[in-house]
Amino acid sequence: MTMSRNPLNAKTEQYKRLLKAFSVNALKTVFNLQEHKERQPELINRVIEGNTLDIILKTVFDNFSLLKQHVYIYDFRGTVAPNLLSGHPYFISTETSGGQQIFNLLFPIVVEFYNKDSKAEEAVDFLVPVQIRRKGTRFIVAINILERDIAALIDNKIVGAKRNMEDNDILNSFAESVRPIQLSPCDLNKGIKDLWDKEEIDASKAKVTMAKSVRTETLHGDFLLKRDLPAEYLKIIKDPIGRTTFEVLKQNHSVDAFVADPTKGIVYFAIFPKQHMATTDLIDLILSKN
Repeated sequence: MTMSRNPLNAKTEQYKRLLKAFSVNALKTVFNLQEHKERQPELINRVIEGNTLDIILKTVFDNFSLLKQHVYIYDFRGTVAPNLLSGHPYFISTETSGGQQIFNLLFPIVVEFYNKDSKAEEAVDFLVPVQIRRKGTRFIVAINILERDIAALIDNKIVGAKRNMEDNDILNSFAESVRPIQLSPCDLNKGIKDLWDKEEIDASKAKVTMAKSVRTETLHGDFLLKRDLPAEYLKIIKDPIGRTTFEVLKQNHSVDAFVADPTKGIVYFAIFPKQHMATTDLIDLILSKN
């Protein structure tokens, strides 16, 4: 069956979808639209009409920390070439800031689906920004969560939506591009346990290892593991921590919650942060205790 390309794939339409990665408040702040009371679609139209695509893209990367994101942290061994990643097909720019090198990449991702009304296979193109920081002997790879809704773009009934690229594909692309540098997941257990011990964070959901099984402990309401189930907490921290949902207790971090898989070196931010650099600062705090 022939694939039908959707008219929504014009470049300006792709950039409109890219801008949906921002919350309404962040969109107003970074593009100076605070006086406007419109909803997100109208604000995005204002941004498209008042800025070049290059300026929009630069603004997205300058404010990447305001986006929802999956963060993958690697230790590395090897020499970093001055032109690292410049040959990557989706490389956009690089800069040095605060003693670290930052690489910006923009991955085109295609979501294919079957349109039941037109009886055709169709596709919509998305742009997914990825920001990579080199900090000391670590690479911090942050991938914007692609959660744009296909059904909201198309009035027709669609089924079987699938994307051609997942996080693992992006990570493999990065690993291939930095060879012969050797990458290994950064174990975040020490840093996470330190923040947990100091009650800067506490868990609302955690994996608990039993004698012959592993169960997930989900606390109800406002209950937290260390505060309300200290015996369970002491059991958990004896071993490497599995995937855990944390509430952030100290307001200065400007992040309400996150999910961490410390042994795999992964942190997930599925909630918009409150301030610029909030996600970056929290990652750096974890690493500073690691």
